[in-house]
Amino acid sequence: MENKITDINDLVACLTAAAMKPLLNDNVWQCYGYNKRPIKGNIWNKLFPKKFELDNFITREILTMGLIDILNGIKKSNQTFDTKLLISIGLIDQYLSTTKHLFSEDLFMENLFSSYYAFKICDKSKLHEPFILKAKDVLNKKNFAKFMVGTIRLLAIEHAADYLLNSNNIKDFVDNSLVENILKISMPEEKWREYGKLISEKILKV
Repeated sequence: MENKITDINDLVACLTAAAMKPLLNDNVWQCYGYNKRPIKGNIWNKLFPKKFELDNFITREILTMGLIDILNGIKKSNQTFDTKLLISIGLIDQYLSTTKHLFSEDLFMENLFSSYYAFKICDKSKLHEPFILKAKDVLNKKNFAKFMVGTIRLLAIEHAADYLLNSNNIKDFVDNSLVENILKISMPEEKWREYGKLISEKILKV
């Protein structure tokens, strides 16, 4: 990340890239038994959803972990509440725009909020448990076993109550940024207002 940013849109873009970076890391995928990050076209997902069940599930959950870490960094920052909310809405907007070919927007957001609730109440020495419990109801036995072992391995390293990114570093980055200009949002107004209310209630205020 850059040391200082003065445009809120540049800040949101940097935070989005940081949140998604773990997904591109081969080491993350190697925890789950892959040689490297799998690369496939969207058409194969649609033609053979069962074949890529594990890939897609890991993708969604890694994206969710990174997003939660970034949101926690925003939440910890010394910016005003309204500014935190604005940055968070921009982050969600870019996230959904980038992943819309993979996941339904509403389902992804539902997963984010349920995952954040689980994060808040779980023992921080057992951050893997909520994800494993979720996977048990979704994946077949073979894929569940791979996901369970991989997630335990991935989160075995001490992260100081974060998943994959240091939220304190994110806080410092946000605090060191001057949030200027008008935030550009691609989603419809009714959507960002809906998600903004939920982000406020289910993440920033808890």
